[in-house]
Amino acid sequence: MPVDMNRKNWKPGDSWETAIEDIHYVRSLAKELGGPERVKRQHDGGRYTVRERIEKMVDAGSFMEAGPMVGAAEFDPDGNVRGFTPGAYVMGLAELDGRPVAIGGDDFTISGGSPHNVHKGARQFTQPLAIQYGIPYIQLVEGVGHSSKSDEASGHMGLPGGDLWWRNVELLRRVPVAAGVMGSVAGAPAAFALMSHFTVMIKGQSQIFPSGPPVVRRAIGEMLDKEELGGYQMHVHDSGQVDNEAESEEDAFEQIKTFISYLPNTTNDVAPRVETGDPPDRRPEELLNIIPTNRKRSYDPRKLIRLVVDNGEFFEMRRHWGGAVITGFARLDGYSVGVIGSDPRSLAGAMDGWAAEKYAHFVDLCDAFNLPVVIFLDMPGFMLGSHAERKATMRRGVRALIASAEADVPKIEFNVRKAYGVAADAPHSLGHPNGLNLRFGWPAGEWGGIPIEGGVAAAYRREIENAPDPDAHREMIENRLLKFRSPFRAAYKGDVVDLIDPRETRQLACRFVKLAQPMLHKLAQRPKRAVRP
Repeated sequence: MPVDMNRKNWKPGDSWETAIEDIHYVRSLAKELGGPERVKRQHDGGRYTVRERIEKMVDAGSFMEAGPMVGAAEFDPDGNVRGFTPGAYVMGLAELDGRPVAIGGDDFTISGGSPHNVHKGARQFTQPLAIQYGIPYIQLVEGVGHSSKSDEASGHMGLPGGDLWWRNVELLRRVPVAAGVMGSVAGAPAAFALMSHFTVMIKGQSQIFPSGPPVVRRAIGEMLDKEELGGYQMHVHDSGQVDNEAESEEDAFEQIKTFISYLPNTTNDVAPRVETGDPPDRRPEELLNIIPTNRKRSYDPRKLIRLVVDNGEFFEMRRHWGGAVITGFARLDGYSVGVIGSDPRSLAGAMDGWAAEKYAHFVDLCDAFNLPVVIFLDMPGFMLGSHAERKATMRRGVRALIASAEADVPKIEFNVRKAYGVAADAPHSLGHPNGLNLRFGWPAGEWGGIPIEGGVAAAYRREIENAPDPDAHREMIENRLLKFRSPFRAAYKGDVVDLIDPRETRQLACRFVKLAQPMLHKLAQRPKRAVRP
């Protein structure tokens, strides 16, 4: 960074006013980042600088920077600064809607966020502060990790020490962690971004991978550009390793803020109630006929969720991956809740391997942060066929069952339509094993060990094959068994707490969440384990 070559630095014995002037001078150098040309390059690429990102995201005037003078300084024989490169990480304490957070981000204008001669990172301040003070941690990631220049500077290629990760795991165990992938991210920064409870990337701007196209090309000969290798289509839609996509940096900031707003400060707290102005006894009339009387017809499950939750506000995670299962956050009577739903428009709502992983991760997240779970179930079972087998659907489905069995948070379940087989047991088993299973049925509800159509084909196979008209005989058996599918029979047997008018769903859910609060405060004192990405 160019400096004023005629400037004399403060020396012992000079006035304190001179010392303060020097402090402000070095800070001003740091705020110039990598210099006007590199800042312009950042802007020409449609990206904000790290300081602009923090300024746009946090409450105005709330950012208190840590280590603004940390950098690589060069001195002349008289001790005057003749060159200065700021540390390529900007971090500190700030507020989001009045709530304290620890926040930091890479400065891509300085050696792509990986300067080889400056040691400054989140682990020096923001991570320990978030853990010790019990506040959310936010990272805005745009860096390339280890640089070969550092090997040349040090004169050797060192063996990785493995000491970077324990604090990240501790963060996941204690406080909400959210990450924005703001540009091209590789190496350790990519791992940091994914060691979060919520990660968002920007369409057409963000890419994330262990190593970028040049390394991939040299290693395995695969010719891909950055977007093909690790863009939003790959990681939000295909791999599912990033939770959400954003249309812009501002959209990414808002998604991070919204995510944080639903969670408590630590895993030993309960999310505070927020006044939403939506009456808990509101009866959404549209719920009565939202499920078609023709069981082969679909409906909009997200509309169903929005009709129930406060003001229709639903923050969804991983919408574009594992589509048969819907996961996200909302409020009921002002209380934060996790919401799990089925999407009959994706695989008819059947749980495949990806949906099972999505379900398990979300249940772990709700359990860690003491959020009650509200479930809207319409699941015909596990997805079938060779493609589902290649995804190891049953093994991943068992992971979902284990996550449910281990979760202590209370849940309330509304069987809005189908609930069949082992897959439907995952939401059924969520909650304390010795607690009350709050399961309510809608009139459209149908449930059992296996759907009638498939069950008849399997159990009566020989009888059907030996009949004069196999198709007619199979249909006759199916019609004979249809009467057992009635939700009234399940209500008579006590399989559900009650069979309800769908318009009562919101009132029951709000009452449940309010009654669950004392239990949640007790659960908050449990030892916690890190939520695995």
